[in-house]
Amino acid sequence: MSARKPDTSSLDWKAYGIYILVALAVMLPLLKPGFILTLDMVFTPKLRMPADVTASYPLHALLHILNVVLPAGIITKLLLMAALLLASTGMHRLIRILQRTPPADDYGIYIASVFFAINPFTYSRYMAGQYAVLLGYALLPWFVRLLLIYGRQPGVRNAIKIGGLAAVIGAVSIHTLGELGIILAAAAAIALWQYRQNLRAYIRYSALAAVSCLVLSSYWLIPLAAGHSKTAATVHSFTSADTQAFATTGGSVAGKLGNVLRLQGFWAEGRHLYILPQAGTILWGLMALIVIGLVIAGAVKLHRERPAAALLVGLSGVVAIILALGFASGAMNAIGYREPHKFIGLLVLAYATFLAFGIPAMLAKLQQKGTAAYAAGMVMVFAVPLLLTRVMFWGFAGQLAPRQYPASWFAINNTLNQDKGNFSVLSLPWHQYMSFRFAGRLIADPSASFFDHDTIVSQDPELAGASGGQQDGRHRTIGQLLQNSKSSEDFSRQLARNNVKYILLAKEVDYSQYNFLQQHNDLQLVADYPDIALYKNNAWRTH
Repeated sequence: MSARKPDTSSLDWKAYGIYILVALAVMLPLLKPGFILTLDMVFTPKLRMPADVTASYPLHALLHILNVVLPAGIITKLLLMAALLLASTGMHRLIRILQRTPPADDYGIYIASVFFAINPFTYSRYMAGQYAVLLGYALLPWFVRLLLIYGRQPGVRNAIKIGGLAAVIGAVSIHTLGELGIILAAAAAIALWQYRQNLRAYIRYSALAAVSCLVLSSYWLIPLAAGHSKTAATVHSFTSADTQAFATTGGSVAGKLGNVLRLQGFWAEGRHLYILPQAGTILWGLMALIVIGLVIAGAVKLHRERPAAALLVGLSGVVAIILALGFASGAMNAIGYREPHKFIGLLVLAYATFLAFGIPAMLAKLQQKGTAAYAAGMVMVFAVPLLLTRVMFWGFAGQLAPRQYPASWFAINNTLNQDKGNFSVLSLPWHQYMSFRFAGRLIADPSASFFDHDTIVSQDPELAGASGGQQDGRHRTIGQLLQNSKSSEDFSRQLARNNVKYILLAKEVDYSQYNFLQQHNDLQLVADYPDIALYKNNAWRTH
């Protein structure tokens, strides 16, 4: 009979307190009133029910319901905080079940859990505003933990739990399902290799898990299989240009590999949208190498203690590296993974898991060499993982701050709502992403979510011909009209044919190129504020 594990519940509760403090060290400056606006995160005061049934429908429906009792600005911060806490506590719980006996100085589990929440990969996703990706990523260790428990005790309850969590992850972040697929494939290979005696039980209960997930996900899987969903249309619109625009950065394969091993290579990193972790940090490259060294030491140690678990996370990490480098990019693009760098989440999972075992192994060796060596090691294991991504702390090094939408936007929304007609509004300048002074940075145009009437916003990311995945016939028609016919007398009538009765002109970036609006007889200036103007298309009434 194996020895009983020591009770670590009191230590774990203390750990959760530590993770809350770490999350506050990141988020505290952002908790003032206002919205956190960054690239794709452009929440507006009203969180509406989703118009299309996609995988994320339950998440956005829940946010809409929460918005009835909570301001949208608070919900934004709760999501960002939740991603940090789910990541660190989930990793903590995963490591706990892997430890045969927690070390006397159990620092590894705390550093590893914090590292899983705060690292170059998560930093880039926070700065890109990809909160759904972050939430899906944060649930990965929870899933692996359930999978390991299921591996020891296959049964109805654990199978339903796995299927249910997979469905939840798909609803939060559909892209994370690909990472679950890799984990499950690795688990199946290990089961065939080392646990054939349990194969019948695994097959039987895995079928139950799969059915549970499929039933819970049927609301979006059935339309997707029929080819009638928005997700299907988006995937079909991807081309080789999307693959190139969102490829992992690094030039050569060797350059990409170096970026990937440092948990970098996100397509936005080379576009000067935010400070890189290594900027202003002395010996950042050396610190990255130290982390990798600790990861290797931890992989060796975990493989000796729990070879199946080490193979599971290690093999998943290796596959993530291969995919992130762009191998099989054509196949990945065909199923909706135009940006392979997302798979790096699995590599971070492997890094954090192995760190938890590499740190105590290194400290034990240093302790044998004397007090000075041990003290130096302690400083290193606490400082290095945190300094590697110190730009995340205190509001992402001051890059993000709570912002308010201008009063002029609310005034124009009230003006539009006084018109009870069934019309659309065109938002200009015609860019999907642009710098807004009130946001203080480049963000997706929030007009479509902010204004109550149907508002047409560019869906062209303007990235080397990438489709953006959301352009329909109306967007393409208006894009061509703005490019070719904006100075013609037929401009207002063509807009009317697309049901455009009003034009919003935000006075940002290149708005001066739309001065031609003032010259059209059919376009009437209705409201003019220092930062935005509203025109009425009088040709609409004759349409």
